[in-house]
Amino acid sequence: MRLITETDGDGVISARFCYSGSDEINGFKICFSLLSKCSAVSGCKLMHQFGGYAELAPDYSRSLMNGDEWNFSFKYVFERHAPVNVSWGPMGTFLKLKDGQTVEVFNEPLKFLNGTTKNRKKLSAEEPALRLIPHPLSWEQEAETCDLSEGFKISGFSSETQNKVVSSFKSLIERCDLKGILSNHGVEVCFEKDKQNFGEEGYELLIKPDKVKIRASQYTGYFYGLISLLQLLKTYNALIPCGKIKDLPQFSWRGQHLDCARHFYKVDSVLRLLDLMAFLKLNRFHWHMIDDESFRLELTSFPELADKTGMRGNGCVIPAVFGGGMGPTGGTYSADDVRRIIDHAASLGISVMPEVEIPAHAKALLKVIPELRDQQDKSYEESVQGYVENTINPAMPATWEFLNKVIPEIISMFPFGVIHLGCDELPQKMWQKSPAINKLKEQEGLESTEDVQEWTMRRAAGIVIEAGGRPAAWEQAGLGKNGGIGQGTLIFSWSGKEPGLKAARAGYDVVMCPAQHIYFDMAHTSETHEVGVMWAAFVSMADALEWDPVPVNEPELEQKIIGIQGELWSETIIRDRDMESMLAPRILALSEGAWSTPRRKRKLNEFLGAVGHFQSIFDQLDWQSHKPV
Repeated sequence: MRLITETDGDGVISARFCYSGSDEINGFKICFSLLSKCSAVSGCKLMHQFGGYAELAPDYSRSLMNGDEWNFSFKYVFERHAPVNVSWGPMGTFLKLKDGQTVEVFNEPLKFLNGTTKNRKKLSAEEPALRLIPHPLSWEQEAETCDLSEGFKISGFSSETQNKVVSSFKSLIERCDLKGILSNHGVEVCFEKDKQNFGEEGYELLIKPDKVKIRASQYTGYFYGLISLLQLLKTYNALIPCGKIKDLPQFSWRGQHLDCARHFYKVDSVLRLLDLMAFLKLNRFHWHMIDDESFRLELTSFPELADKTGMRGNGCVIPAVFGGGMGPTGGTYSADDVRRIIDHAASLGISVMPEVEIPAHAKALLKVIPELRDQQDKSYEESVQGYVENTINPAMPATWEFLNKVIPEIISMFPFGVIHLGCDELPQKMWQKSPAINKLKEQEGLESTEDVQEWTMRRAAGIVIEAGGRPAAWEQAGLGKNGGIGQGTLIFSWSGKEPGLKAARAGYDVVMCPAQHIYFDMAHTSETHEVGVMWAAFVSMADALEWDPVPVNEPELEQKIIGIQGELWSETIIRDRDMESMLAPRILALSEGAWSTPRRKRKLNEFLGAVGHFQSIFDQLDWQSHKPV
């Protein structure tokens, strides 16, 4: 059985279901997921919907026998979600029979009848002055070369810190199957404790024909020195130029986010991403495990959350959203999984920040604990993804009983201590017809929904602080007549640069992650064969590279803008490895922008030259990289 779909650019998706089976069927429904809500156009009627998951039946009574076809059409409800590429077609299709049995259906990629391949200007790549990503603070090249064809041997490590660095580096190259890098027959690489203070992550790399010195002050500096040497060995095919690298990062927060709520990634896949981040000197992993579609973190305080929402599919609490299919598919992360990821990250100089989504993006949570809503609330708020009533209610005592247990438990699991509280994409109608909220407003002197949001986030941030952590949140948390969430909260600016600049001017520490530049769930180009969304933009390598977090005319904001972070939301991810070509090669531009100062960040053509040489590392890691067709 197969489902064939096509669109001619008017937003309507025409579908043809081809039935192949020995039995005649009737009373059936075809089930699949889209990126958001749909509505019937012809030949079908909508029987059930949950976000982008839909069940459609023929709009008249009919039976199908082997070889019969059923033609119908549908479209996205929101005009902004008109199909632009193959990601917008049905995913995880199956047939639900009258007796409840399910049968898998193969769905062909969405075909665009008017799709044309655009003649894109091919950018020329220039040979870079140094084949290293990110570009270092300074590079003084000498005439000679150092031959590392027989690898290198590390000496001069006597302290406990230096021994840990060598152990972590050995583990990394073994995982990456980099044979022959460490060898007793190779060039000597000597560690030296720097008499100056290079800080936590700075290092100096002195390359001579017969010897290499790495000077640093702390663990991560030594580790990054080895990473730079390893990268040069691969990009120069072992014959590396001699000279002196002096290196410090521009930003202290150089992050990459992964959405493990919309798609469950196996622990080993997360570890692979952390290894790639280490090659690029990225040092913060934003782990998003909780959203409308799942609560994947196993907690002792509320074990039923992961138990009931970790898997999705037919008959599950969460139906087959985002390619879930018949299911059950998905998974959860145990305390042991968390420790394994944190320990792995720490060995690579990476800290891990978890996220708890409040007050919105809480549909999965509310499916299990409905007491977090006011049962008299008639707001019927709907999220931008099409989920109805996905917002917890801060006027309910159960909400604070829940958060007072969950937040401290999560902080105890993550030693970094920074916990992200969410606060994005709040539905417009939330709390407007809640009697409990109206009573709360009277008690607390609140007037607007924004006032209630501010009050909620400030109280939640207080729980974080009391538990010994630091709160973080999306940009909307900085809004409110009293200055927003406050209390030292770290603000993440996602809808563009301006909200982050506004928050920085107001005194917040800010991480810039504008969707127009470093949201890696955005499609690379506008071609219909691409995967990804485009609500913010199509994000090319140039878009990811050519922007500055700190305005030239406001250099004082450099003290408040502490970094940048790439985001990978997983609505269009079906298999773990699908993340690879969404991230690569654009994650290289993230690395360059996060580490290199504006003066040292390379222009696009030279940077593309460095990207071309880095491909050998992608190949070594067996990491798929996007290539234009």
